[in-house]
Amino acid sequence: MDAVLHRLEALPGDGRWAVTFRRGDGSEQTAVVQITDADTVDVAEASLPTDWTRSCDAWLAAADALRALERSRVASAPSGAVLRDPDGGWDVSLGNVVLGPNGRPACIAHGELTAAGDRWTCPECGAVAVFG
Repeated sequence: MDAVLHRLEALPGDGRWAVTFRRGDGSEQTAVVQITDADTVDVAEASLPTDWTRSCDAWLAAADALRALERSRVASAPSGAVLRDPDGGWDVSLGNVVLGPNGRPACIAHGELTAAGDRWTCPECGAVAVFG
C-alpha cells in the first residue's frame, strides 16, 4: 500500500470523522466517514486511497479505531442543557454569562440570572442567555 493512515479527526455532527491518509510522495488524501448508531462505519470506497477497500485489513483496523474514538466522544460529551446566546444576543459569546458553580446561568458581574422558560436574564444589567 502506498498510503498510510495519518490522522483521524472529529468533525461537527454526530458520528462524523475525517480520515486522512499520507501517500508515499508526501501528499494527503482525506475521506469523510459517518458512524451510525449501529456502529457501522460508512465510507465511500472511491474516497479511499488506491489499494484500500472497505474490506481490507488496514481499513477494518482504522474502522475499529474510529468506533473506539466515537464511543469516547459520546461518553465525554456534555449531556443535558447547553448555554448559548439567543438570536441577536452576544452575552454568552463575550463571556458575560457563564454557568455558575451550581450549574445555572450566571452574570459574571451580578450573579445568578432569573429564568423565564429557557431564557435567562440578569435583573441588574439585562444580560441574556438561553439555557436548555
